[in-house]
Amino acid sequence: MLGVIINLFYPVLCRACSKKINEFDRNICNDCAKKIKERLPPFCVKCGRQLKGCPELIALCPDCKENEPYFDRAWSACCYDGLLKDLIHDFKYKKITSLSTDFTALIISFMKKYNIGKDAQIILPIPMHPDRLFRREINHSDILARAIGKKLGIPYSRNTLKKTKDTPLQTKLKREARIKNLYSSFSLKDSSIARNKNIMLVDDLFTTGSTVNECSRLLKNSGAKYVEVVTLARGDSA
Repeated sequence: MLGVIINLFYPVLCRACSKKINEFDRNICNDCAKKIKERLPPFCVKCGRQLKGCPELIALCPDCKENEPYFDRAWSACCYDGLLKDLIHDFKYKKITSLSTDFTALIISFMKKYNIGKDAQIILPIPMHPDRLFRREINHSDILARAIGKKLGIPYSRNTLKKTKDTPLQTKLKREARIKNLYSSFSLKDSSIARNKNIMLVDDLFTTGSTVNECSRLLKNSGAKYVEVVTLARGDSA
């Protein structure tokens, strides 16, 4: 009721088109939300990469055939382009953290559609190095992971994974350099936390998968039973 009253006097405007939104806890109107493209199968059964073929196709992509990832399965809910790309930029660099509500809804809708995370026992965000977190002020992965855990009733842990090396930005590096850049750059607060657990790793973007794969390597070497990666978006196309 309080939100309705506030919205009456201070209406929420869509961040994309400035149209008034009746729901006080949203940032994107229905028309703009329809412009965000959900990724559709077939997916690589390991990394979630978009494949060509009928939706029922069960296959590995060439990269996973050549170098099998440490995680058991990765999923990305939406296509990283157009409106969503701009909104993610606002979320990460303009600190529009209220967008996490809309992003969480997109992720959870996708998860329910494909029965993702049903056995997850703990949700972990991809961590930032303390120096970078100080500069950025927010960890977008942490915000999404916490929101997903709350909505789905899955325990969430903020400090289980730690970034121990302030590595160069991955966006400026090629695939091989990304892998080398991240090797041994993460640590676990307590390895027993991962032992025999089904773990969900959450991040905003899946690019080459180097970051989530290095975290998965650490978790699997510490005894994790199953590691599932969930991200908001991915920029691949079949």
